[in-house]
Amino acid sequence: MLVRWWPRGPKPMLLSVLFVAFAWLPVVFALYASQSLIFWITGNFTLGRAPAHALFIGFFGSALIAMVARVTQGHSGRTLILPPVAIFAFISTQVLAILRFVAELMPDALFWQALAAVGWLVALGPWVIGLNRIYLAPRADGKPG
Repeated sequence: MLVRWWPRGPKPMLLSVLFVAFAWLPVVFALYASQSLIFWITGNFTLGRAPAHALFIGFFGSALIAMVARVTQGHSGRTLILPPVAIFAFISTQVLAILRFVAELMPDALFWQALAAVGWLVALGPWVIGLNRIYLAPRADGKPG
């Protein structure tokens, strides 16, 4: 469905990030299938929580940023563009999802997970502050609401 629905030609970044978020789902399904197959053959959870990190950080984190950015821009009377702070949060989330996946395969997984947790705060902190500024201000187009 992702390939079939993927918009062809030029598209706004505000829409592209949503499709990138959905692109995590086939990765998640492949990781869970691989994890199950490896467990069935060896009895070991070789990938650890990597499939869950791909789902929760990769898909849900990306979809959260994409959808909240769209709704916030539209309902606050702003132009439907992806603000730079949301671009930073989105790209950082992609990197952090990969980092959390790789952390499960590293000997010192807790260090890498802690690093990813700090990265999560750095990625989302400015975005949340920017959202609060929008939510606490009147609509940009002067309409009520």
